Amino acid sequence: MACIVLGALIATGCGASAQDPKAAVGFTTSPTYITIENRSGNALAEGLIELVPSGVLAPYRRELPRLESGAKRDVPYDLFSGAGGARFRPGVTRIKSVRITAKDVSGKTYKVEAPFN
Repeated sequence: MACIVLGALIATGCGASAQDPKAAVGFTTSPTYITIENRSGNALAEGLIELVPSGVLAPYRRELPRLESGAKRDVPYDLFSGAGGARFRPGVTRIKSVRITAKDVSGKTYKVEAPFN
């Protein structure tokens, strides 16, 4: 599958391992956490990480704390919560994709969505 970059702000990858290495925000998944990487060149001041389930369930969300340029942060899955405060439990809910929206200190917004692997 080919990866597609839409504009300068939106990157849609073919999987966590096949994301565009030039994307400003990247991620990798593991069995217990997701690692967020800031490649934007500026500190990310705020953001949101969403685990989008298959089907009709609302996404499980977690705020993205400040992340300096070049830094990586591991975010455990048990910190994500869905509608009504339900905690995400790996192996119980099938996740279709990961969506990250972040804003850097200069106000530029970055959006990344790729399949969850």
